[in-house]
Amino acid sequence: MSGSHSAWRRELPPFLTFLEQRLDARTRQHESILGLDLYEVDLSALKLRFSDRTPLILVKATDLAEPDDVAAAEIVDEVLRVRNLTERHPLIVVEGDGEAMRRYIKLNHIPAAVLDAADEQEIMESRRALAELLDHVVSQMSLVLLSPYEINKPVTGSRFFGRESEVRRLLYSGDTNFAVMGIRRIGKTSLLREAERRLRERAQENDNEDAARRIFFMDCSTLRTPDELMREVIRHYYPHDLMRLENRQFPIFFPDFLRRMARRYEGQLVLLLDEFDVLLNADLNNEPLLNVLRTASNEGHCRFIIAGFRDLLEQSTRLQSPLFNFAKPLRLKEFSRDEAGRMILGPLLNLRVRVERENDVVDRIFAETAGQPHLIQFYCSYLIDRLDQTDSRRLAPEDLLGIYDDENFRAFVLNTFLDNTTHREKAIVFSLVLKMGEAVEPFDLQDIEAALLAQQIDVRLDELERACRNLELAGTFTKQGRHYRFSIPIFPAMLARNFNLAHLLNKIRREGIERPS
Repeated sequence: MSGSHSAWRRELPPFLTFLEQRLDARTRQHESILGLDLYEVDLSALKLRFSDRTPLILVKATDLAEPDDVAAAEIVDEVLRVRNLTERHPLIVVEGDGEAMRRYIKLNHIPAAVLDAADEQEIMESRRALAELLDHVVSQMSLVLLSPYEINKPVTGSRFFGRESEVRRLLYSGDTNFAVMGIRRIGKTSLLREAERRLRERAQENDNEDAARRIFFMDCSTLRTPDELMREVIRHYYPHDLMRLENRQFPIFFPDFLRRMARRYEGQLVLLLDEFDVLLNADLNNEPLLNVLRTASNEGHCRFIIAGFRDLLEQSTRLQSPLFNFAKPLRLKEFSRDEAGRMILGPLLNLRVRVERENDVVDRIFAETAGQPHLIQFYCSYLIDRLDQTDSRRLAPEDLLGIYDDENFRAFVLNTFLDNTTHREKAIVFSLVLKMGEAVEPFDLQDIEAALLAQQIDVRLDELERACRNLELAGTFTKQGRHYRFSIPIFPAMLARNFNLAHLLNKIRREGIERPS
């Protein structure tokens, strides 16, 4: 295996060798499909939608000696279809004239870029090789297809922005457990997935399959009981043991199972447990599970990185909880202005978009999103869509004005607020907007209490202060001194124009002000 691996690496085409040596774009794999060479190349450094395993199909000069110019392109098309590669933004490298290949790709709307011998020479002879590569690739593909911005699902690799200090803490803190806390859509899942990816990558680069097997990621949102989590862990590490177990035995069997698996895989197990709040619900008997996790951690054969929001925060700070002092808190907050700037400008510049008055664009997006990464991504996605529709590559601060009229943006902002707040917190915000209208002036606790009393809602001071802190965590409020503001200036107007707030407050009263989100 290792011999064949080194053989194909010794025979890498000159262009791939150049990508490795000059651009640090490592070739990770090679195989032959329908007579063509298919490689996987790490183009994640481009910070576009290319991954660390971007498909690259090599069309040799002998492959072009087909009955006509279209034949080689049809073979490439068949390779893309057979291996389902079109959604992975492949590159097609042609050792010769690539004009016929380009025409075929464009005519059949295949999301790929073609580099022929002349392109390769320009790239390899350029003193700005990375920029030259981007120029050739971006000119052939839609901005929307190449844009790394994502608002609907977790991201890793080239599409993971910021949080580098948090990733390093997760990767290089030895045996330390972490409790990653933050509001929905702040990036908890992406952080855990990126940590998982880098842990696995490190193990695979060392050819240590056991080390890669020790890493386990679980989305706990689909679980109903702690026993189900233990079942999934067993299924991952040694499914044979499931056949001789019943649920009632899990808490007894599980600690010994984890010890055996650490011995079996010759090292510490790393469990990344996302959406852990589900297993901390007060209605569940979670004490046995939490005690098992604590014991496994104390014995040193397991390390846990868990992510959640309200319930995890509460359990981590409650003296009686088994989670107290179990894990270091890692709270995900809004991006700094510098982090926001890198997220906004880096991909735009790599997409060869000319950004006029860069600082003004960044300042405006940062101010209007309060540095919340999911909102920054939405702004950037909106701009990319606008550029793609107008076939433009120039961007100015004025292009941001239309986002306020975008129905998807309004729905995104409002749904994020509704998802991240309890009934009490919603009542505070609705009451404030009813009292203040669309004004954006600062307000303090006295103003909030007056707004609540005007709606015949009485909240104790400690509950009011806690709710306001949570609204800060949720990115709804920002605080300076004793005064609060809405983080997104246009947010009160969005609420007032899209909802009957008096009706929603009456509904909250009927359902109970204490009800969680």
